[in-house]
Amino acid sequence: MALLCLMAGAGVSVTQELELRAYANTPVGVNFIGIGYGYSSGKVFFNSALPLEDSDGRINALFVRYVRSLSLFGKPAKIKATLPWTNGHWEGVVEDEFVSRTATGLADARLGIDILLSGAPPLKPAEIAEFQQRTIVGFSLDLIVPVGDYDPTKLVNIGSNRWVINPEVAVSQNLGGKWTLEVVGSVWIYTDNDDFLNGMTLEQDVFVAFKTHIIRTIRPGLWWGVGVGYGEGGTTSVNGSIRQTTQQNWRFGVFLSVPIAKNQGFLFSALSGVTQRVGADFDSAAIAYQFSWGGQ
Repeated sequence: MALLCLMAGAGVSVTQELELRAYANTPVGVNFIGIGYGYSSGKVFFNSALPLEDSDGRINALFVRYVRSLSLFGKPAKIKATLPWTNGHWEGVVEDEFVSRTATGLADARLGIDILLSGAPPLKPAEIAEFQQRTIVGFSLDLIVPVGDYDPTKLVNIGSNRWVINPEVAVSQNLGGKWTLEVVGSVWIYTDNDDFLNGMTLEQDVFVAFKTHIIRTIRPGLWWGVGVGYGEGGTTSVNGSIRQTTQQNWRFGVFLSVPIAKNQGFLFSALSGVTQRVGADFDSAAIAYQFSWGGQ
């Protein structure tokens, strides 16, 4: 059984995440549990538009994720939930003053649903091997829930103290043989943080991202891929005063999925970022283990 891509960037940044094979047809009735570890370093923050100069951060992240495949309105779909735990150290300059922060605790949780709108019927595990993909159109909706540790007296935090909504539309196209192309467009919508630095209000504009992935399947469960993403927007304001925080960022990633049994496997990923203006300019590497059951 093909592995789901569990994570990219260890859940550190919500901008330009690269998640390969999210829109592959998955047999219905299957449960997936994944656990993983990721390390990121550079200009890495949970709010990537913070007004920090000469900044640097290092984050260790552990996560657990549950995914359930099902049939929804006669279409293959997945519901998913992710809970990360992190340890991070950050330092930088704010208004000519050097600041640093070390924090450990839960980060914000993520809930989501994916549905394949066309090009893929709901199938049982015994039928999935016969499925020949052509063009799949999919939609996903993720919700980032502000349950992470948050201290309103600190500029840099693990939790964000706000909700984030992320709708996404994708096309997955088989190129013939074992090659697949994915093209994805997404929007990040932020609610206000009304307790930013001792009661100020932080607002953030919509952030728009586009991603494309090329995937080479060697055999079921064994595949590699590369991805590139570009994101722009996300300007912030504090108490109505607009900050110079409009983001223009590129992200690049390589991925390898390796099965170790019919229902178990590992996913390895490495990502790097390039910032044209402000935002998340960091490198990260991660490994995730996945176990699946059900779907008989």
